[in-house]
Amino acid sequence: MCYMWQQIRQGVRWNPSERFALACRGLDLKKVKSVEIAFDPCHPDTSALRKFWEAISAPKVKLTNPAVRIKADIRNDRVPPHFVATLADGKKLRFETENMHPSDLIMRFNKLLDNPELGKSGTRPRPKL
Repeated sequence: MCYMWQQIRQGVRWNPSERFALACRGLDLKKVKSVEIAFDPCHPDTSALRKFWEAISAPKVKLTNPAVRIKADIRNDRVPPHFVATLADGKKLRFETENMHPSDLIMRFNKLLDNPELGKSGTRPRPKL
């Protein structure tokens, strides 16, 4: 049997890095005023929050809202990692990111901001500066 049909028969699964990249493409910070990130670097489950921090600090994502303020608070009190996003309408979104996958975190954040969970695949036009 052809390899393609074997994959279809078993069910095609997401490649985690592709899913994360598509979720990052859907990020749009137009409705966000500020993001406050707090984590303990010695805590075992900070990888999702660190990848989220890297994703929202990317130049292409920052172009969606250059006025967004990203503040990081690095602690040593063994508190689980979390972030608080303040929206333009005054609402606050608090995420406890312990035991979360980075792509799930970004997809949930996109959904709460009324953005598509996953961005479009393929090549993107260059942004005009």
